[in-house]
Amino acid sequence: MATSTTMASAARRTGGIDRQTVKPALLVLALAVLMSVVLPTVDGKTAYRHAIHKGEIAELADGITLVPAPGWDLTTGALVGRTRSPVGSTAATELVAGSVRFSVQAAPFAGTPSALLRRINEINADLRHARGRAAATGRHYRVTTRHRVVGVAENFVGVAREGSVVAFVFRSRPTAGSQGRPIREGLEIVISGPDDLLSRRRDEIVAMIRSIRTAS
Repeated sequence: MATSTTMASAARRTGGIDRQTVKPALLVLALAVLMSVVLPTVDGKTAYRHAIHKGEIAELADGITLVPAPGWDLTTGALVGRTRSPVGSTAATELVAGSVRFSVQAAPFAGTPSALLRRINEINADLRHARGRAAATGRHYRVTTRHRVVGVAENFVGVAREGSVVAFVFRSRPTAGSQGRPIREGLEIVISGPDDLLSRRRDEIVAMIRSIRTAS
């Protein structure tokens, strides 16, 4: 019996490999390829994009909104009336038009717009040093929304992209965690892209910045 069992086992092997284990091993390999290669590739090609239509409004943070320019794509963030999850006091929004990006980071901030811009520059300087990418910045200037909220901005020029950084501090509506008191919400806006495309989109960019407002 031992000899016949050994012979049967040898018959199942080809080049020292047990053929009964080949199919399970191939299945595991196929699943590994699917999870590590195929799905990330598909996900990269099907990134979330919502084409903005006239009348749609982006919610930057709880109680703070922006009117995106029609024709841009929302890649990160929420539209008013289009999300089931409430937008909190810390949130991110990104709009893109070709190679031009309009990114907004919102978080509670108790200081002034100038202080926020200085803090942004400190953080970005650390990032540029870590990545070995330098960017020249220009002087600070004032930016005002249609509702007369004043922010501070500066322009920058990098190797392949240029743009602007804008800092606002809004007085947002009270939340459960603020014990009924209004909170101060800082917005960091970064607009970047190739110079010629930025020039073409300048009016849309200015209109979007000026449209930012808090809920009445």
